[in-house]
Amino acid sequence: MKLPLSLTAAVVVMLTCRSALAITDTVTINVSGTLTRPPCTVTSSKTLSVNFGSLRYDQVSSAPVIPVPITLSCPANSSLSVSVKASSATAGSTTRAATNKANLAYTLTLDSDSSEVDITGAKRTLTAQSGTVDLSMKAKLVATGALTEGDFSASTMISIEYL
Repeated sequence: MKLPLSLTAAVVVMLTCRSALAITDTVTINVSGTLTRPPCTVTSSKTLSVNFGSLRYDQVSSAPVIPVPITLSCPANSSLSVSVKASSATAGSTTRAATNKANLAYTLTLDSDSSEVDITGAKRTLTAQSGTVDLSMKAKLVATGALTEGDFSASTMISIEYL
């Protein structure tokens, strides 16, 4: 069946007008975020005890040095800040932590370079860490004056901030 030319033209005009009257909306979806490296994981115990046992107060200077094992497992290229804060420091010192016993303190020394640890909470930044990260230390008793017999105790908090 053949449509007359005028009818064909009318259908084309009608379809054109209909599309000209259509309304179109658009919606834009923006997707964003930040991927971060997972933090390191402490692989040593999170509660450590340094027990010097029973020793004579005139032998504090020859007391054994006690290892304090602290290890982490870190993804490649990890950065972190480590701070050590003792419950109290001896007067004028940033490396001697006081105990609750008069004239008795202790120091912490890093295994990695044998340097004494700042126990005032100062941050030390480590960058480009991967795999096992060893933050191990050694604890040593220090007499700061005349000692007497009796129990002693103290505490230190190590904070690790993942950057």
